[in-house]
Amino acid sequence: MIRTILKDISSEELGLTLAHEHFIVDLDRIRKDGYSFIQNVDEVVPEIRKAMDQGIQSAFEVTTNDMGRDVWKLKEIAEKTGLNIVCSTGFYLAEYHPEWLNEASAEQIAEVYVKDLTEGIDGTDIKAGLIAEIASSSKGFVGNERKILTAAGIASRRTGFAVSTHTGRIVAQETIDILLKEGVDPDKIILGHQDLIDDSEYHLSLLRQGINIAFDTCGKTAYMPDETRARNALKIVEAGYGDHLLLSNDISRHTYFTSFDGKGYLAVMDSVVPLMRQYGLSEEKIHRFLAENPARIVNNPQIETGEDTCFWKN
Repeated sequence: MIRTILKDISSEELGLTLAHEHFIVDLDRIRKDGYSFIQNVDEVVPEIRKAMDQGIQSAFEVTTNDMGRDVWKLKEIAEKTGLNIVCSTGFYLAEYHPEWLNEASAEQIAEVYVKDLTEGIDGTDIKAGLIAEIASSSKGFVGNERKILTAAGIASRRTGFAVSTHTGRIVAQETIDILLKEGVDPDKIILGHQDLIDDSEYHLSLLRQGINIAFDTCGKTAYMPDETRARNALKIVEAGYGDHLLLSNDISRHTYFTSFDGKGYLAVMDSVVPLMRQYGLSEEKIHRFLAENPARIVNNPQIETGEDTCFWKN
């Protein structure tokens, strides 16, 4: 079973899935650039419907507890669109962290994650279905970033839910090491933003450890050409690791929307998937990236079928 914002669903119901998106988010409180936010349900709903017209049925919404997560708005979006939304619990980069994290232990932070996953978020009965996007800074762990990651490992081991990260190359291996040390199933680890690194040997060095990586900034060609993303996906498949790749767009500001002449949530299907076909990737492999892989990773056998509760082993 997979925990979505409206109800628990079977793996077969997930369908084509964007594995790293934001529908309600506020990065502007730190960036103060005037546009790094998405707050209006009526603005985001048409953008999501355009992605659903492409066949998208689900998304992992990875906005963390300190990035402006609003589960009531996410619930409204799910009800208005019919999209299966897997929402998240977690903390982002150090500059976004609440002060109480300074004194909290990793175990105490893990308790917050577990409560969000199994009881409800912010006093609601809406539960997270993913621990994400657990962030580390580009030059290494800063402040409490290592501690929130350790907490994610503790919570994942206790509950069976997957962990998805915001990770650069410098700390990628340490991120894996910390999670594995805490007893996380490697197949429950998603290392995010790996399409920003054009090095297939590096990708394979991660994948050989049984973890998953996300090519989740599709369409952001100022960072990396989509042709490079498609080519590196082909190399991953040729090396035998196509079962461990996911795709997404990572839209974190409303100015990326098609209403601002941006690509919105469409680049995966409009740009990267056609390029993959041109490079010879089969429909079966592409479907695996978009449907089978995400469903397997967030499926949690510990969710009691038909019950809105979860149990875990210490």
